[in-house]
Amino acid sequence: MRNRFAALLAALAVPLFAVLGLATPAFAAYEQDWTTNVTWYEDSSRECVENRYVSGCVQPYGDYIWLKNNGSADYVVKITWWDLDGDREGYCTNNFAPSAGWTVCNKDFPEGHRIAWYVVYHANGQWWSGSNQTTTV
Repeated sequence: MRNRFAALLAALAVPLFAVLGLATPAFAAYEQDWTTNVTWYEDSSRECVENRYVSGCVQPYGDYIWLKNNGSADYVVKITWWDLDGDREGYCTNNFAPSAGWTVCNKDFPEGHRIAWYVVYHANGQWWSGSNQTTTV
């Protein structure tokens, strides 16, 4: 009797674990990118926001995320983004001091997708974020 019960449990457990193993989250793992130091150039297609601590832009043509630390070297600034029409999301983090000026992450977003994003900064021991923006790339 005990062997039959064990066999029945094993037979039920395999399909259950197979189904649970196939379950995936809504998004894949976060993409973490670090900016590179580049020379800023004017481009009217950029959609930008700025505040006292951080400036950020998403440039649809070329799929660039631009960041500038407007605060001090102690501040961490980044853009958090997610693809509203896909399954990608991530961060673009500026690892340069304010003296570097504008920095950039080069992404490869699918054409026509809507990218939601906001600037984030860590100042005075606390994380702060700006309002959500949406840019079609």
